[in-house]
Parts: sequence; structure tokens; C-alpha cells
Amino acid sequence: MMVQAPSSTGIICIGTSLVDLNFRLINKPQLHTSNPAQLFRTPGGVVRNIAHHLALLGNNVELLSLFGNDADGNWLKGICQKAGTSLKYSETCSESTGTYASILSPEGELTIGAAAAEINSRLDIDFLAQRSDVIKSAQLVLADCNLNTDSLKWLISFCSSYNLPLVIETVSVAKSERLLRSLPGEILMVKPNFEEIQVFGSEQNSIEERIARLHQNEIRYVWLSMAEEGSILSDGTSIWHLNAPSVSIKDTTGAGDAATAGWIHAYLQGKDPLTCMKTGHASAAAILETEGAVRDDLSPELLQSYLMKI
Repeated sequence: MMVQAPSSTGIICIGTSLVDLNFRLINKPQLHTSNPAQLFRTPGGVVRNIAHHLALLGNNVELLSLFGNDADGNWLKGICQKAGTSLKYSETCSESTGTYASILSPEGELTIGAAAAEINSRLDIDFLAQRSDVIKSAQLVLADCNLNTDSLKWLISFCSSYNLPLVIETVSVAKSERLLRSLPGEILMVKPNFEEIQVFGSEQNSIEERIARLHQNEIRYVWLSMAEEGSILSDGTSIWHLNAPSVSIKDTTGAGDAATAGWIHAYLQGKDPLTCMKTGHASAAAILETEGAVRDDLSPELLQSYLMKI
């Protein structure tokens, strides 16, 4: 049955919702043995995190995601709703809620991460098609590469046919392959990191050539995150470079998600590309100074205070 939507739904966010288990090591990591660590349980999922921060910044956000009919799912849904994220078109199903586990260095840098989320298989074309009226009412659509290749192809084609701005988060090196197999297609922005951009070319290709390839495949903006070296935004003609924000890092988890939220927030306000980048960096800075992937006191005022330091 087709799900009906109002005439305008704001930002539609499509992707996975996870429980994050973050293990922060006390000492330098040692392989093949037990490492003492502190454990932080936080809400997660790339698109869910972005939706969370967009809602805290005052945007009208609709999350299209999947939750297990279990304690983790109920916990996550409560957190989403408290942040102001609507779940009207999300679904609760029989599979367990997905979990992401990260091993962080004592400095908060990701050493290795692992996700167990069989529930993501339900983020298929049927799930999207049932919500087509909801999606086409959007001001902007955000999705991540937790969707499979066929679903990404469907969504890219659908958004193109209705002239909907579409932002895609690559998620990981492995899942970036799904986007590669979904191209070409009209996409407003993608945000790979240094490792993920390698997927879009051969060993002989430079970073610039990989970015050019994405533009050739109808992607308007390519925003390359380079960690402590900052980021680069390209529109195929101009390139903007911005240094990484100077902050006291507690945890890098979710910083990239927060950056995307800041970029979208500024873009929808009609800001220029450099200001969108700066707003993304400011949002990431706010997350880097807290534990976990979300910061519940994020607000337009707090974002502005960080933006003034960029």
C-alpha cells in the first residue's frame, strides 16, 4: 500500500539506525590480545545521526528507517523523537536492531569498526516505492550507502525525475562500491573521505582525477574529507579548501555525519559553497568535543559559536 504524504515534508532522510558500542582503549592498541577499554553506548547510524542533528538545528526532518521490535529499537526511537525527528514513515520489524561497534584509540581515533545490521536488507526498492509520495514531497533527500545498489539506482532516478536535490553519504570503503555501481545519476553532493575516494578510480588516478570522474557522472558537489588536513569541496570548476577546525578532540565518532548535517543546514538557507563548508566544519567541531556520535545540546546558537571560530 502506498504511503500518503503531506504537500511538503522538509528533509527526507533514508538509511540505517544503529546502536553504537564505542570501546575507547586505555592504552595503545595491541593485536591478538584483550585490551582494557571504556565503553560508551550511543545512538548511531549515518543517516540517523545526520537527521538527529538537522532536527536539533530546527529543520523539519522525516527519517525513513528500520527499527527492530526490541529494547534497542525502542530506545533509538525515543532518542529520535526527543531530538525532533519524525518517524511517521519508518518501520518496526522482526529483525534485531542493527549494532555498530568501534574500537577507538586513547586519542579517540577509529582503529576498526564493525556493523551487524541484517535489518538493512529491508531498505529495498519496495520500501522506497511504498513511500514515493513522501519522498517526492521533500525539500531535499539524504540517503546513505547502507542502501543496496538497486535501491540507490532507484532513488537516484526517482529524485532526478522529480528534480529533488539528493545528498548521498558513502559510509565506508566497501559500501562506496554501491554508489560506484549506481552511477551515473544526478546527485547534489557526495562526501567521501580519503579512503573512500579511492574507489572511484584506479591506482594510476590522482585525487583530482577521481573527483573529476564523479563530476562526469552528474554529481554537482564532491566534498572530500581529509581528517586533520581539513576538506576540499569541488563543483567541477572551482575548488575550495578549508583547514580542519582546532578543537580538543574527545571522540571522532560521528564527526563526518555532523559535518554533512551542517552543510545541508547551510545549503537550505541559500548559503554559498564556502559557507556551507564552514558550517559543516563547525558542526563537526561541536561533535569532536563530545563522546559519541551525537551532541544533544546542538542548536543554531551553539553552531554559530563554533562557526565564528572557523
